Amino acid sequence: MASQKITALTADTFSRGALRMTVTLLRGINPQLALSVQNQLFNPINPQPDNTPNPKDNFKISMQPLAVRKVVESLKSKGEHPQVDPGTQMMVKALIIDWINYANLLIELENNKEA
Repeated sequence: MASQKITALTADTFSRGALRMTVTLLRGINPQLALSVQNQLFNPINPQPDNTPNPKDNFKISMQPLAVRKVVESLKSKGEHPQVDPGTQMMVKALIIDWINYANLLIELENNKEA
């Protein structure tokens, strides 16, 4: 139970590496969606003191639920492509889990508004 709460609290926080990988994977499928994800890189919650990019920087993202759904669907189709190597498939699966956790957070926040 505590693990679910921690996941819910951090579901809207993505690392620079995860966002960049998502952008790279989406760019060939849906460039506009890739740009929306890339725009999330402008609000770091843990900036480095010397302002040098670090893959461990974390960003609090804010996207519309339908855009998040498109991200998950696009990543899923990319991961199922027959020419994708196993390493890329593993990264895609990890990214899908991150984006689904974010989608679940959005659902939970919406349900709390109605309650």
